Amino acid sequence: MDLFARTLDHQGTCFETLALTDAQAKVMWRLETGDTPSLKELAKRCGADPSNLAGVVDQLTERGLVASRPAVHDKRVRVVRLTADGVRLRRRLVACLAQHPSIEALSPERQEELLAILREVA
Repeated sequence: MDLFARTLDHQGTCFETLALTDAQAKVMWRLETGDTPSLKELAKRCGADPSNLAGVVDQLTERGLVASRPAVHDKRVRVVRLTADGVRLRRRLVACLAQHPSIEALSPERQEELLAILREVA
């Protein structure tokens, strides 16, 4: 199995473990602690249409992982932020994704080399 397929399998396992859909995981990944983007900005980050993302944000809100409210500067604009539970789940998501079997198979020295290369191109 190639690296891409293994990566997708691993990603799917992480999402399933955390009871997240692909779209929900993408929102959780794109939100940082303390970040309060508008729904429009968040949709841009996720490569989605704001009207499609609104339902995903509603699902995450129901789970207590994000909160949304009207923006202070414009009540028509909806801003989104992680809740404390959302911050904890995002940490678990990042940790799970970081435990990629292909990367873990590398020695610690090779992992550091790979990380250095990724930092250069990021």
